[in-house]
Amino acid sequence: MKTIAVVTALLLSGSFAFAQDNTRTEVEGRLNNIKITLDFQNAPLDQVVDYLREISGLNIFVDAKVREKNLMVTLKVTEISLRGVFSFMLKPHNCDILFKDGVLQLMTKEDVADKTMKMEIYDCRDILYPIANFPGVDIDLSTLSGVVVTQPEDTSGSEIPIEEMVRTHTGGRSWDDGKVVCKMQNGLLVIKHTPEVHKQVRRLLDLLRANK
Repeated sequence: MKTIAVVTALLLSGSFAFAQDNTRTEVEGRLNNIKITLDFQNAPLDQVVDYLREISGLNIFVDAKVREKNLMVTLKVTEISLRGVFSFMLKPHNCDILFKDGVLQLMTKEDVADKTMKMEIYDCRDILYPIANFPGVDIDLSTLSGVVVTQPEDTSGSEIPIEEMVRTHTGGRSWDDGKVVCKMQNGLLVIKHTPEVHKQVRRLLDLLRANK
């Protein structure tokens, strides 16, 4: 009975995850494919959101911090995507959208970043040190044998400053935010940041490996 219960729970969790993925794909499709013509002059944000809910069928939630801004919308556009409408309305006010728990949420950019941050650990031990340059056999004609075997020099090399490179070449100034993490520990790079910055970090590490 316990085995059946475990299998059932796994199947249900898998079905839930699949449903979540399908819902996200559907929402992304509506944001990109629904074309809208708008002409609002100094209209309250809630009025515009009500209209967008009606024509898109999306469950849209306005976060309290966005409401506190008392945003008024002046926007005249023709046949642009729903995503574009949100961008024009929100980005000038340091706000953005986030799809989570089946709801399209209008939030401040700071809160969107906080909710999308994730922790990942990158194994950098294979690129932490440059390839050692071992000396070979020297030919010296002044000796009787003509061959001198030299001893290897110190080949430990200098540690590549991966943490510093990540901070310099990814994420812009976002590393100054106390909420993010970039720390090298025993060859493992611990990063807490947004998915976009994680992509940048992976590209940088791939480049370092390719040029090792």
